[in-house]
Amino acid sequence: MNDHELIINRLKLLMADRNFTVNKLAARSGVKYTTIRALMSRPTGVPKVNTLRALCQALGISVQDFLNFPPYNELPGERSLAEGDFQSEWDRFGHNLTEMEKLRIYQIYKIFQR
Repeated sequence: MNDHELIINRLKLLMADRNFTVNKLAARSGVKYTTIRALMSRPTGVPKVNTLRALCQALGISVQDFLNFPPYNELPGERSLAEGDFQSEWDRFGHNLTEMEKLRIYQIYKIFQR
């Protein structure tokens, strides 16, 4: 998955969690609707820092929180959670989760496996 796909998937996930439409995000962030739509539909490219900051403020999070997921929160050479590691962690802690939490984690896991 390239940077564009990672960032747009993260944006869509945060928007869905907050029941934000592109219109609502545009209105709250001050970023033009057409800019957000273009960002989401382009096959490449990432938002400029000032755009990302405005979107994050509208979503109620910091840019640091927005980028707090692999590979952006990993050091070079640090290994990601492997399939076996994920399964063992799931076996240890999965029983404590609600069905909705399990579904959400599985969806996120699948995004990062692409």
